[in-house]
Amino acid sequence: MTFKVTGRIYEAESGLGIPNLIVEVFDKDIANKDKLGQVKTNSTGTFELNYTEADFKGKFEKFEGNPDLFLVIKTAGSSKVLFFTEKNIRPDATTHEYFDVPIPQAQIVHKPSKNAKEFLKILIGIAWIDGVLEPEEKEFLQRVAQQKGLTEDPEIKTLLSNNQPVKTEECYGWLQAYLGNYPDEKDFQELYEALNSLMYTEGVLDAKEKELIQTLATATAAPAGTRPSTLQRRFMITLMDSKFLANVLQMERSSIVSKGPSVTGYYARVPYQILSRLSTTARVNILAEDMADFYLTDNFAPVKQEITADNLTVIGELPQELNGIFLRNGPNPQFEPIGLHHWLDGDGMLHGVNISNGKGSYCNRYIRTEGFEIEQKQGKAIWPGLLNLPRFDAPYGLMMKNTANTSTIWHAGKLLALWEAGAPYEIRLPDLETVGVHTFDGKLASTFTAHPKVDAQTGEMIVIGFAPIAPPYLEYSVVSAEGKMLRTIPIDIPAPVMMHDFAITEHYTLFLDMPLVFSPMRIMQDQLPIKFEKQNPSRIGIVPRHGDNQTIRWFNISTCMLYHVANAWEEGNEVVLIATRAPDTYLFIPQKDNGEGGDTEFEHFRLYLYRIDLATGVVKEELLNNNDTATEFPRINDDLTGRKTRYVYASRQATYMRPRLLLDGLLKYNLETGSTQVHEFGRGRFGGDSVFAPRPGATSEDDGWLLTMVWDALAKKSELLVVDARNITAPPVARIIMPQRVPYGFHANWVSEAQMATR
Repeated sequence: MTFKVTGRIYEAESGLGIPNLIVEVFDKDIANKDKLGQVKTNSTGTFELNYTEADFKGKFEKFEGNPDLFLVIKTAGSSKVLFFTEKNIRPDATTHEYFDVPIPQAQIVHKPSKNAKEFLKILIGIAWIDGVLEPEEKEFLQRVAQQKGLTEDPEIKTLLSNNQPVKTEECYGWLQAYLGNYPDEKDFQELYEALNSLMYTEGVLDAKEKELIQTLATATAAPAGTRPSTLQRRFMITLMDSKFLANVLQMERSSIVSKGPSVTGYYARVPYQILSRLSTTARVNILAEDMADFYLTDNFAPVKQEITADNLTVIGELPQELNGIFLRNGPNPQFEPIGLHHWLDGDGMLHGVNISNGKGSYCNRYIRTEGFEIEQKQGKAIWPGLLNLPRFDAPYGLMMKNTANTSTIWHAGKLLALWEAGAPYEIRLPDLETVGVHTFDGKLASTFTAHPKVDAQTGEMIVIGFAPIAPPYLEYSVVSAEGKMLRTIPIDIPAPVMMHDFAITEHYTLFLDMPLVFSPMRIMQDQLPIKFEKQNPSRIGIVPRHGDNQTIRWFNISTCMLYHVANAWEEGNEVVLIATRAPDTYLFIPQKDNGEGGDTEFEHFRLYLYRIDLATGVVKEELLNNNDTATEFPRINDDLTGRKTRYVYASRQATYMRPRLLLDGLLKYNLETGSTQVHEFGRGRFGGDSVFAPRPGATSEDDGWLLTMVWDALAKKSELLVVDARNITAPPVARIIMPQRVPYGFHANWVSEAQMATR
């Protein structure tokens, strides 16, 4: 069967036909676009192109009807796209389709670039960005060179004839030099139009694209416009490549730690408007609905009211010696999220229960970070979460928002709210008002972990900071007992991994290099930006507390993910570490058979003990107490951090509620006897992280109380439980009824009345 496409292209203002324009006709099939032909307009602006069924029916014939047509109209030299209809495809085209295309005169008039040669060099460099100059790309670039009178220019001839790729660093040097510090909008527009034209020259699929086609061939077609073009994907993958960033970009520390990655930080030399125009965030359709359903409903849903309430109802009796404030940090998005949403993404909200003289009061407050304040003024979410690309256009100078939503730490008379990809925020007690970002007098030179360790004997606070994009991927700091940043050193690790927790002993610091790797540009391939790379080793690094990066030693362990640390200490030549372990992990993202995931059993954590012999290098690992119960959020009496402990407390996973992380009891592990005791929350009751509050003047390790927030799904009430740690199987000594629902959150803390007196 023969098909025909005709039409007329003319000036919108005068109606006069435009001759010598190039018209290209494409069929948008399920995973690619097939070029059906190319023709020029005649002296009256009309054109005619014929093609046959064989031109658009190939290996995917069984998925195709008639072609889904769109046009691309270019200037005579093909250097500029004047018009294209890919977003308005004519589906299931008839045997004769007619197009009437008016084009504004302003688009037709050629605007010369400020430097034609530099302009062409940029196009050549970007065409080489994937290490291959395709024949179609070379043909296009030669036409541009001819149009601009540069075919005999020695440098251009060399670039087009040389088989050596243009280095990405050199290409972006040209790009920055061309645009300058204050580029005009027309400069962006001309470059953008030329890049669009370059994109439409490609007809060759690489291996990953072929793999995507195979996937799509057995599934439904991706919605129009959701799949970025080949060049877009190559362009963005290169920009986010860690090696490229390491060679090209200078990180400005002050902006990173105070705001997260910003326009003056990681991407200081990359032109943002080009980035934002060429980048598209793919929608991982198999996850979008489930993620919102799991983490924005039931008791994961945010609360909107910030309240203060005194004289709370207490069931039982609060111990007279228990005086201080229980704190729980967690995500609480103030607006409907944009993009893929994960539980980790919401704005930080602190819930505080102040206990004094047998009575309790409650207040909850948002942590007013810079990003929170901007979104509040604008009345909408602006920054997406960790499963999405950053905002390359950097609204208000921020590519990512510091949510300060994960945990808190009390040190040197200050309470800090923490989020591991940015700086801490100082919080005032007991009213939970935000004081502001805290950078240790400007000395903070990295991101700041959500799990810093305070040595109760020396008063020092030990800190790590991981970077998800550009090296150094890990940095290590020591803060004095007085709150002064003493030193920061880089730790060399091969890839940007999620290092959520770490450990200290009396003399050492332990790093957990697990293969949960950040690769943001996986989004451009419709995949998640963070993945457990099980082919990579899992290892533990040990460095003297005041050592340097030359004194670190690495010890391989069986492939796993260690998320949370209970404690670590030294025994002779051995370092002992206790942490929650899973053989695999997907960050509690619901998995369907998409090639990414597996059994959600992988999200069940067990408490493991590691013995690392510093003399022989041998590592022994064992399931703690031979207890196969799934457990998370291990805690100890924090006064013994880095020293040998007898007891570990943890929260029991309600594995029957998978894949969401729900916790239905508390566990007490006795490391000396190997026994485990359980405190049951009860039917339909789920809790979170617990914290140990020591009894003032206590002489035994477990003389104190475990405090944890619980949601009763049947009674629709939230409670703070106070459990005697010496008698954990008994009912709570007190239950404080909350005046409103408290959503599930992350980490808990206890600040005693005596500590608050030092603020």
